[in-house]
Amino acid sequence: MSKAIAEDVLAAKLFMRAAFPVMRVPLEEDPAMVKKFANLNTIVEFTAEDDENPLACHLIFLSQEKADELLEGKRFKVVQSAYVASEGWEKIQVMRFHFKDIKTFLGVLKGNGIGDMLGILPPVVKNITKKGALSFIFLLLSLTKMMPNFVPGEDQPFQQYLKVKMSLYLITTAMSVATKLGWKPLADWTAKQTDRVYQFKVGPTKDKDGKEIYPEIGAYLRVKFGNTKGGRGIYTRKSPFVLLQFPNPSGTLDVLTGKYDFVGAVSHGCVAVIGAGDSYAVYFNELMTKVQNMLIPSKYIK
Repeated sequence: MSKAIAEDVLAAKLFMRAAFPVMRVPLEEDPAMVKKFANLNTIVEFTAEDDENPLACHLIFLSQEKADELLEGKRFKVVQSAYVASEGWEKIQVMRFHFKDIKTFLGVLKGNGIGDMLGILPPVVKNITKKGALSFIFLLLSLTKMMPNFVPGEDQPFQQYLKVKMSLYLITTAMSVATKLGWKPLADWTAKQTDRVYQFKVGPTKDKDGKEIYPEIGAYLRVKFGNTKGGRGIYTRKSPFVLLQFPNPSGTLDVLTGKYDFVGAVSHGCVAVIGAGDSYAVYFNELMTKVQNMLIPSKYIK
């Protein structure tokens, strides 16, 4: 085995704790994925060896009938531990994706090229005959929609909606997780703040006739003296300290893909910054970008 550097350990934990849960979006909203997983009952375990920080998590996929029986109706769940079958779960199929080290695990999820991504082949070969193996691979590949090089045009409104929703869910959760894991820039920044909400709000997607085809998107990060929580939707218990309001997913992509820097995005009308803490928005965006950069190939980092 080998010992991963601290930055790689943090990035791997962010994938397990923040990126994998985002799979819920295509699972529930992409018709192709909904169909593929409708009757699938399986566990997918990820493990990565390391001398000091071995990592493990498992993903649970259940049909509605089996979810009602075993998991209080929850069809999808990410658990931050290796999988051990408990009573009633003995017959649920298990796929194990084991990686020899954290570097190989990260190579698959954020590799700069085909060579890095070949690390997925050994676990795929071991599991290829199991029910739903290919469906899961396609679901895993859906995470690449959040990469900077995937830029759907206005003629692909659903893909725009999906990318923006997945990306905002990822970044707010990842910022919260990174704080909890002690990443110094965020830990120091949040420690000084009273109870504040940083809210993303994206207007609905409309067709050429102005009819809404996909709803608005919301995600937020709540901070309070070093404690954080990443959430979905619009936080309603108090007004946001900073509201980043985007007119629609198309405008949001101009920011997420780096077409404009934050100040440029504001001047071009891609985002409006609203709230008492608007002066905090620029540094918040800088922190957001740094966290995002942990999860994308280095070739996209400017």
